[in-house]
Amino acid sequence: MADKKEKRKQKYKDKSEANLEKAEIKQKITTILKEKKPNNVRTLTEIMESDHEFLPEQVLPIIKEMENSNEIKLQEPIIEPTIPPKKILEFFWGRNYFAYEFWMTITTIALVLTLVLLDVRSGIFFYLRYAVVCFFMLILSGWSLTSVIFPELNDNFRFLERVATAIGLSIVILVLDGLFLNYTFRFNVLSIALSLTLIILICLMISIILRIRLGKFGYIFKKEEEEIIEVFEG
Repeated sequence: MADKKEKRKQKYKDKSEANLEKAEIKQKITTILKEKKPNNVRTLTEIMESDHEFLPEQVLPIIKEMENSNEIKLQEPIIEPTIPPKKILEFFWGRNYFAYEFWMTITTIALVLTLVLLDVRSGIFFYLRYAVVCFFMLILSGWSLTSVIFPELNDNFRFLERVATAIGLSIVILVLDGLFLNYTFRFNVLSIALSLTLIILICLMISIILRIRLGKFGYIFKKEEEEIIEVFEG
């Protein structure tokens, strides 16, 4: 009987200590959110571990509980939009995403045409040919068209969504291009490479034009609203 009482007391003591620890963790989390304003959960747990010696295993369940009870609200970080360059030279020689995308496209096209023209049947270049050509056919062609349809880089259309859209559009382009070549020109590896290269280059030029307009004016197709100046006679 005495053992049951001791166990009950110990269980009650452990539960009380756990509740006190939970309340302390909640208070620390609230204080950190108000004072230091961490950008993500990882930063919050690192602060709790370094400043208050609470392990992530202790903090994360409390954060989840606070979110479920609407004490805090977790959301995905807001991505700042990437503003395109205003000058065309910055698309070629600037240190920005758009210049990197341009040269990645040109380099891939050059590699594809080189590896297609060369009769590579073994060795490292054989596997390199398959890797580059697959990227060229299944991603790059759709990526260039995606850049035309969605030239803006902001939180509305994220990177993974852009990649998924690019893969889907690449398959559509590849099928339509194959049907076109089958009924018009000769259907072979070189004709597919040249036709897809032409499509990619056209889309690349259109996307550059659209993004330059976006960088200069902040919009693409919207007409610039005229400023109305009202003159009041004194």
